[in-house]
Amino acid sequence: MRIEIEDETLRWISASEDRRWSFLLEYWRDLTGRLGRLPRRAEIDPLSLPKVLPNLFLIDVVREGHAAPRFRFRLLGGAITDRESVRPGQFIDEFKNMRDSERIMRHYRNTLEQRISVRSATLAWDHPTKEFITYHALLLPLSEDGGEVDSILGLAIYEA
Repeated sequence: MRIEIEDETLRWISASEDRRWSFLLEYWRDLTGRLGRLPRRAEIDPLSLPKVLPNLFLIDVVREGHAAPRFRFRLLGGAITDRESVRPGQFIDEFKNMRDSERIMRHYRNTLEQRISVRSATLAWDHPTKEFITYHALLLPLSEDGGEVDSILGLAIYEA
């Protein structure tokens, strides 16, 4: 299993005063190490994650034939639904006015290749007052069969 966590991401997480980043990453790394494979969605224990639960989201990777994979929101924590219009069942590519959409999609595609990073963005595209609320997102790959990534566990933390 080849998982690549960008050095810049590791430095950013270790320098962050918000310990939720390192908490979730270490939880996922520990689980991955104990299992010797990517964890299944069902192996993520929400009771072990009370510190980050409001900021967690779960994405289904939908593969339809030979088309590029699509990313559908399965679960969104309260801190996310309080700030964003996205709801479970929606696909990321349905948000055509999304600022930096190519960079956001690249972040998801990189996660399919088991490359882990933190992305910084703003919610100006989705916020009713068009405020530039900055947020960061960490994406972690999950797999039902231990091979191909079919779900993504995410953490989104807002600065305002």
